[in-house]
Amino acid sequence: MARRPPTDAGRAAGDLRSDVAAEDIAAALIGIFTVAPRPEREDLAARLLDLLMDGLRPAARTP
Repeated sequence: MARRPPTDAGRAAGDLRSDVAAEDIAAALIGIFTVAPRPEREDLAARLLDLLMDGLRPAARTP
């Protein structure tokens, strides 16, 4: 059985935009960890992670 990247499963479920690659997610997470590595910046890290997660979702479908 061939292994598929987790991004394939997310796209198939409709939970991940079709134009997102695993490398995009890794780069964004590295950026978040770089900008907000200290405990006093936990709020910033949480906000950036929320923005990332929102950006990975496909746009809402209109009827």
